[in-house]
Amino acid sequence: MIVVVRIFIALLIVSLSASAQLFNGRLTTSLYGFQGRDTALAKQTYLRAYENIYLTAGSGDVSFNMNAMVSNDFGSTLATDPELRVSSLLVKVRKIGGLADLSVGRQFIYAGAGYGLIDGMTVNLRMWENTLYITGYGGTNVIHSRDIRSQWIGDNGMFGGQLVIAPVENGSIGVSYANKRKIRKPYEAVRADSLFNPQIVVINSLPLAEELASLDAEYDFAERVFVQAKTEYDFDKEDVSKIQAFTRVRATDQFSATVEYIFREPRVAYNSIFSVFNVNSTKEIEGGVEFRPMAKTFLFARFANVEYIDENSQRLAVGGTYDFISASYTQNFGYAGELNGISLQAVYPMMERMLTPMLGVGYASYKHAKEDPSNTVLNLNVGAVYRPMQSLSTDLQLQWMQNPQFDSDMRLFVKFTYWFNERMNWF
Repeated sequence: MIVVVRIFIALLIVSLSASAQLFNGRLTTSLYGFQGRDTALAKQTYLRAYENIYLTAGSGDVSFNMNAMVSNDFGSTLATDPELRVSSLLVKVRKIGGLADLSVGRQFIYAGAGYGLIDGMTVNLRMWENTLYITGYGGTNVIHSRDIRSQWIGDNGMFGGQLVIAPVENGSIGVSYANKRKIRKPYEAVRADSLFNPQIVVINSLPLAEELASLDAEYDFAERVFVQAKTEYDFDKEDVSKIQAFTRVRATDQFSATVEYIFREPRVAYNSIFSVFNVNSTKEIEGGVEFRPMAKTFLFARFANVEYIDENSQRLAVGGTYDFISASYTQNFGYAGELNGISLQAVYPMMERMLTPMLGVGYASYKHAKEDPSNTVLNLNVGAVYRPMQSLSTDLQLQWMQNPQFDSDMRLFVKFTYWFNERMNWF
């Protein structure tokens, strides 16, 4: 971890000391207010404020990226406030030796079987005229709160890699491996000694573990048939944990059909308490059609069947968009419960897109089982986006919902965003 920090600091100094920097970013201030209930069920007003800072600075092949958010509640007192969440703090150097890209710092990994947020290092190699891609990464798992704390890789890290080869222009095959460990804090518990007398002992649990490999492939046949497939193997459980295949057939420029199949085992980490329970896999197949009769019109329909061990469940979705209006109908039935829902949204730009009013309405009737009584939920949101200039925008949205828990749940959301883009010299 110390080596990673030293490399990050060295690359950051190189980035900032470049003669000319392209410096851009986004500042977003948000306010979200509503009335809820605390743990004692007493009414409580919440006014949550967020400040999101997104910055990038670069010169040539060296760049720096940061994405962080600070939040605080002004309507109530929370023990964790003010809360800092850092999603990205990264220095990247591109085209090292004409082949490699190096990224050091906090970054999100998405490489086949491996995905997640780490504090570490990633190396990407491009070879054979960009027909072979090799990715290697390693670092410490970022804790859920995403704040900056001292962590060590050891039993709390993730490492792995991915190899992708593109033998033809429209196709690729990838193989990946990921090894993830998450340490658990020890805790005290009362246990009986050899004479059955109670005593306090320290329990040290084994780390949560995931060790996976995946095989991915995709190919586009003359922009008419697109095929994508993926499978994952779990080394700890010694079993295939996921199979997924997707196909889109573009019969004409206006009409397409899709088919998707998913087999998945519940993703429960090895050594987790949940791994002692019996878990069952699911199989899902979905077929759909898409139709675009005109440039501003898009229609779709999808039907899926989900197969459990002894039961089945189905879902249907039909909808479309026309110009600035979109609507959809959803129906679920079978083992997973029953639901009938409809939603309608309208977004209409005005004044050369300076002002964009929006309206959304949703209604659903649902029940968890056939013998259960039916419940309904109704929601409404009204808002507008005002952008007087390219670098500044204001969002305002009023949200209302009625459900079995709340007769009238009203919420207000306000957001101000400022973009900037500057070229400057640091030294």
